[in-house]
Amino acid sequence: MTLAELTALYGRTWTISASVGGGWYAVRRAAISTYGREHGLSDVRCGANLVELTSNLEAEMRLESQRWRHASVRRVS
Repeated sequence: MTLAELTALYGRTWTISASVGGGWYAVRRAAISTYGREHGLSDVRCGANLVELTSNLEAEMRLESQRWRHASVRRVS
């Protein structure tokens, strides 16, 4: 996976950059909700190389596509 390919796939949602110490990172362009964070979504994903970053972004997208259920609340009268 090249940077151009990765940017074409995820660039609308993520800003992808090389890390100063080596490796790559992606930062969401828009913040996620607290509810999303509680269900494992991240604002930043990292990888030692572009292949690992791609894998991490794919995992993030799979998690985003899941439907989460709010815990049911029973009213007490």
